[in-house]
Amino acid sequence: MSAHAKENIIAKLWRWIGHIQHGILRVFGLIVIVIVLIVLIGAIFSGDDEFEMAESGLLNFSPNGVIVEEKSQVSPGDAFTAALFGGGSRNEILLRDVIEGLRLAAADDEVTALMVNFDKLLGATPAALHAIAAELAAFREAGKDIIAYGDSYSMGGYLLASQASEVHMHDMGGAVLNGYAIYRSHFRSLLDRLNVTVNIYRVGEFKSALEPFMGDSMSEEAAEANRFVFGEIWEAYQRRVEAARGLPEGAIQAYADTFPQLMRAHGGQSVNVTGRIAVEAGLVDHLTSRGAFRNLMEERFGRDEETRRVKSSSLLAYVEARRPKPAQRGDVIALITMTGTIVDGNADGGVIGGDMHANLVRRARLDDDVKAIVVRIDSGGGSAFASELIREELAQARLDGKIVVVSMGGVAASGGYWISAPAHEIWAEPTTITGSIGIFGFIPTFENALGELGVYEDGVALTETARFPSLTGGVTDAWHEIIQTNIEGGYENFLQIVADGRNMTRDEVDAVAQGRIWTGAQAHERGLVDHLGGFDEALAAAAERAGLEEGRYRVRHIVEERDPFKEFLKLIGLSFVSEVFAGSGLMPGGLLGQAASEAGAELQRINMMNDPRGVYATCLECEAFRRTQ
Repeated sequence: MSAHAKENIIAKLWRWIGHIQHGILRVFGLIVIVIVLIVLIGAIFSGDDEFEMAESGLLNFSPNGVIVEEKSQVSPGDAFTAALFGGGSRNEILLRDVIEGLRLAAADDEVTALMVNFDKLLGATPAALHAIAAELAAFREAGKDIIAYGDSYSMGGYLLASQASEVHMHDMGGAVLNGYAIYRSHFRSLLDRLNVTVNIYRVGEFKSALEPFMGDSMSEEAAEANRFVFGEIWEAYQRRVEAARGLPEGAIQAYADTFPQLMRAHGGQSVNVTGRIAVEAGLVDHLTSRGAFRNLMEERFGRDEETRRVKSSSLLAYVEARRPKPAQRGDVIALITMTGTIVDGNADGGVIGGDMHANLVRRARLDDDVKAIVVRIDSGGGSAFASELIREELAQARLDGKIVVVSMGGVAASGGYWISAPAHEIWAEPTTITGSIGIFGFIPTFENALGELGVYEDGVALTETARFPSLTGGVTDAWHEIIQTNIEGGYENFLQIVADGRNMTRDEVDAVAQGRIWTGAQAHERGLVDHLGGFDEALAAAAERAGLEEGRYRVRHIVEERDPFKEFLKLIGLSFVSEVFAGSGLMPGGLLGQAASEAGAELQRINMMNDPRGVYATCLECEAFRRTQ
């Protein structure tokens, strides 16, 4: 074959490749255009829909997802990956929407009753659950019924359902009120077996974040602190449930402790043993199948012939439609929400970024219309440096004459408390987890493990400190001293920050610090918190301190400006993958999926340890309770 013929064949192949490439690009472009049109049309038509209250006056609240302080904002790539592996389907419900909706409904004569189901509630902090439970109780006190139904009841779901006028449960269900427990895997023996050197630097008798790498069991100090804090949260749980259900004191403790004996006593009598136990214990009023409950509700409130369901309206749609419009003029109280692990740099994926959130505070500080700043915190801490960047801005805002008030959510510990220290007032829920005033450093090295394989590190250093800590070569004595001294200095700095902010002495702070965690109520007794109450109380306190009259100011939520194109890409990624994988992704549900999710969360926490000095103010036990189910 001639060279000319070969060139013709190559040219033809190249042209065909070009045609295919252009064809793929055109198809992709058409797909993008179609998606854009669908989104635009959906937005146009959904905007025309007006909320209509059901004739029955019945609202329904069936949260599907996690109740959070602030919804996570993730990058398009992370959103796509989350959807691909099953994380994209997790919904987030704002705590403020739930509380505001219940308050509006309690005062609305058009609302007659509330139907609740918590089967798909995936998590909420104890403080958030108690705040919602209090609003449910107020709804009932307004003379309105709450009817609860569940296939079964978890700890969190039952705390809310117990506030209902009627509690129904499926015949084969059960109420799992087993109390709180905190267990962590310990790796000391494994690390010894692998000859991994664990270099730990910490201050604080109760700072237990690194205990899994220090021994094979929980220390007595950590056990004491955990029993004290989570014991009080369990006591609060029991008091609220027993009061709502009219049960004698100690009934819930007895139910949890004797459940195996109760099961044995009822064994073989019927197929719905756990259901009968729940009824006899006074936790559930009626064992009702789904169909029977549906019929009961339709008889009471009517059936919508179009949807073939009980006539009702969504609580979340109700609050969105009936929420009072904010004032357009007047002085401003800036609201800055800080949720998640504290990391250096900018935040992405539901974490607190030192640079980004310091900038948010700076924006509020430099705004002449802003008279007060309310910071809502739900964080177990993280990077000490990032925490300091945010604290510095809040301290400067106070020096500039702005009122600064902190409202603690479910967790505001370690770095979360560090940020709170300069506030004029700190408010916490009784079941908030706070404190954990202490810091640590952690460097695992593999010089001994590699030595067993015949790998050694050697070289020349011209000063005692020229050789930095190395994963493959270990940490020199000089650097051991530098790091430990740095940690001790950081702890003293933390104590002084708290002492200055709380008008306490260094020793007074040290007595309640040492890395120990406290509930909001315990912290209040020890001077770490000024008042017990929720966000609304903190907001009112900020307005009062700033001399702002009720109704004459507006609340402005200060958030990071988002890139519309990235938001659009995120929407495409989530929508497309959730459709392809039907919300479950590639990872199956059940125990395997749960284990994979928990492992992923652990890896994510490790990956977020990016403090430039390797110094952390974090409470891992607290983070575990930010998503209590």
